[in-house]
Amino acid sequence: MDRLDDLTDPQFEDFLSSLYLTMLRLGRPTRGALVESGLHPDDVTRAAMFLEGRGLITRHSEGVWDIVPPETAMPRRAAELEARARSTRSTANELGALWRASRNDPGEPHYAGVDMLRSVDQVVLATYSLTATAEHHIRAFMDASPAALRLLLEQDRPISRPKVPSSAISLVVDVALFAHDGLLGRLEALAGSGQRIAVGDGLPFSGLVVDDSAALVDLSRHDARADGSFVTRRPAPVAALGALFQSAFDLSTPLGSTSARTVDGTDQPPLLERDRRVLSLLATGATDQQIARSLSVSTRTVERRVAILMRGLGAATRFQAGVQAARRDWI
Repeated sequence: MDRLDDLTDPQFEDFLSSLYLTMLRLGRPTRGALVESGLHPDDVTRAAMFLEGRGLITRHSEGVWDIVPPETAMPRRAAELEARARSTRSTANELGALWRASRNDPGEPHYAGVDMLRSVDQVVLATYSLTATAEHHIRAFMDASPAALRLLLEQDRPISRPKVPSSAISLVVDVALFAHDGLLGRLEALAGSGQRIAVGDGLPFSGLVVDDSAALVDLSRHDARADGSFVTRRPAPVAALGALFQSAFDLSTPLGSTSARTVDGTDQPPLLERDRRVLSLLATGATDQQIARSLSVSTRTVERRVAILMRGLGAATRFQAGVQAARRDWI
């Protein structure tokens, strides 16, 4: 049999398991009996110390051990391993911060509770990491940044968390995002799943707040390397970003699902589906060009439909047409 010093880590655990089973069969194991089974005396002594440390056996006398009843020892050992696993998971963020700090410019100041992000990839990964820790709610606001576009268009990785219901996820998006193919459909799908989606205009940057305990600022629209973006767990900036989100949400226009609805209980909707989508986008302040891009039609077609809809609703402005349609429950 290989000596203890020649074993790799996995083999060492196998060795301890094998030794423990042999001790169980012996009832009150002794060094002499274990040596007779083919083990080296020094290996027995050293391995027994590990088993004692794990609470599986106790020393009765020199070279003689008692077995702790497995019904007691094994659950206690499992609880210790679970506690260690929880501790390891809880320190992951702190260890990540230390690792990122080691990669930073040593001449740059470091602030406790603030982790700098240095690429769009880091912003995206940090967003997924933060939302994965959410227990109560997720709030985000997104301008037309490279990181925001990736997060919104990566269909297989939604910004969500199984423990957080869809109604506890709120998102404000800048109307400028509608110029990108597929964005409107993506946002409608999120709204249809129960998430609270609102559309604003002129968001200065993207941000994320998770459970009022952590926040992220994404500056990738202002710098191709996302330089200056950061994650913070300091209470004051987290609270400030939460207040900024709430102001943006309150000033924005809710985006609802544009699936067919009726106003009189009949099966016939009052508008064509395309007109419903046009009105929904008008209510958010989208331009004709943004609507045309989102619906894959020409700007001229949108202009004609908007004029017809405004006349039919008796609306003097585009925004008023959207409001009138919402009041009639058309959108």
